[in-house]
Amino acid sequence: SRIAIIRMNNKPVNALSMEMCKELSNAIKTVNEQQSTSDDAAVAPFSSIVISSSIPTIFSAGIDIKKELYQPNPKRLSEFWFSFQQLFLDIYGLPVTTISAVNGHAPAGGCMLSLACDYRIMRNNPRSRIGYNESKLGMTAPSWMSQQYIDAIGSHHKAELALLLGTLFTPHDALQIGLIDQLVDDDEVANAAATADNGGHDMNMNIVEMVAIQKAIEFNKIPLIARNNIKKLTRQPLLDQLNNNRQEDSDTFCHLVTSSKVQNFIEKYLNSLAQKSKK
Repeated sequence: SRIAIIRMNNKPVNALSMEMCKELSNAIKTVNEQQSTSDDAAVAPFSSIVISSSIPTIFSAGIDIKKELYQPNPKRLSEFWFSFQQLFLDIYGLPVTTISAVNGHAPAGGCMLSLACDYRIMRNNPRSRIGYNESKLGMTAPSWMSQQYIDAIGSHHKAELALLLGTLFTPHDALQIGLIDQLVDDDEVANAAATADNGGHDMNMNIVEMVAIQKAIEFNKIPLIARNNIKKLTRQPLLDQLNNNRQEDSDTFCHLVTSSKVQNFIEKYLNSLAQKSKK
C-alpha cells in the first residue's frame, strides 16, 4: 500500500482562502480516486494520506481573514464557507487513514484540518500553538467544529471552556487534553535529520512527516476494509449533521461575520497585525 503526502505551500502562513480550500479538496479527491479506481496490480492504491506543510513553523494559520472575512462580498463569503465545509467533509469522510503532520502553529481552521484527520502528530516546539480561538474575534466555531472539539477532548466541560476562552495550547498541553496524539521531540528531530542526511529519506520531507509515515505504515497493517468500516461507524453522524444542514450553517456563519460587531473585532485584529509587522 502506498502513502500519499499532501503538503500545503501557500506562503506566508498557509491561510485558507476559498482557492486554497478548493485546491486541498481537489488534491484529496485525486488521491482518493486513485485509491478507488486502481486496477493495475503493479500500482498499489493509496492506503493512507499524510497532510503536512512546507512552511517550517506553520501548519496552517486558519481562514484567510483579510481576504475572506473582512468587509466580504456576500456571494463570495457564502461560496467560501461552502468550500471550507467541503474541505472538512472531504478529509473527515475519507475511507483511507489520514494523519496530520503538524510542524508548527495550527490555530482555528488550521486546528480543524488537523482534527479532521484520524491521527495527529505535532512537533514539540514550545512556541507553537494549536486550538480554536474564534471567540477572541467575537465569533463562534460552528456546531460541527465544536462537536469535533468535544470529540477530541473527550470532556464537554473542558472543550466548552477552551472554546469560550479561545485557548491556544502548547504542544505538550494539546497532547494532554487530546487535540494531539503524539509529539515529536527535538532529539527525534535531530536523529531523523541525521538519517535524512545519510540518504535514508527524501530531503524534501520534514521531520514530523517522517514520523507520520512510520505511523501510516503501522495503520496500513490493518486491512483497509476494517479501517473504512470503523470510520463509517464513528464518523457518519457528524458527516450527516453537516451534510443535512449546510445551507443553514452557511447562513448562520455569514450573518455572524457580516455583523458590525464582528467586523469591528476583525478590523482591530488586522490593525494589530499591521502594527506588529512594522516593529
